[in-house]
Amino acid sequence: MQHQLLDQILPILSAVRDDKEKLERILAFLESEILPEIKEEEFTIPQKYEALVRDIAQNIVCGLICHLNMDMLETEAYPQNSEIDLRDEEEEEEESDKEEKPQYLEWDNVLTFEPLESRESFRIMENFAAQVDNPKVQSTLTDILNRRKPFANFNSYIHHSGFREDWFAFRDKAYEKHVRETIYFRLNKQD
Repeated sequence: MQHQLLDQILPILSAVRDDKEKLERILAFLESEILPEIKEEEFTIPQKYEALVRDIAQNIVCGLICHLNMDMLETEAYPQNSEIDLRDEEEEEEESDKEEKPQYLEWDNVLTFEPLESRESFRIMENFAAQVDNPKVQSTLTDILNRRKPFANFNSYIHHSGFREDWFAFRDKAYEKHVRETIYFRLNKQD
């Protein structure tokens, strides 16, 4: 039965493989509808990685791209818009004294974490609004998220409310969960 279902799903994915919008919709559905059904304890990762989760999460909250050396447990973070200049070897040798090449380019087993896409960040804000125990604030946040400029208006409201610290704790936990899941799936991927 499972094999038959998979045989029906794969051709659909193959048919839309070149349509970014449809793939994003499928991914959003899978993340919002299917992943939550997987129990939290299934995302347990080895303690050696758990020690890095908070640091990686904070880097991506700040808009940085974070690289994790899965073997040596080292991390490097860079601004999202920085470009690594991949010059030819002669130019690189001439410039080697001037600027150091990022270490992660030489790592064999690297896992890269990028800042969340806006739809993922929006979902975190929606989830926060849904769990607020004050009906008036919950209604206000839901209204803000359904108007123009939801990110700016949400942040403005939160930063001037008594829910600021609750928001930061909720957001940080969501980002840490994302990092933990990414590591989990990397460690458990089928080769």
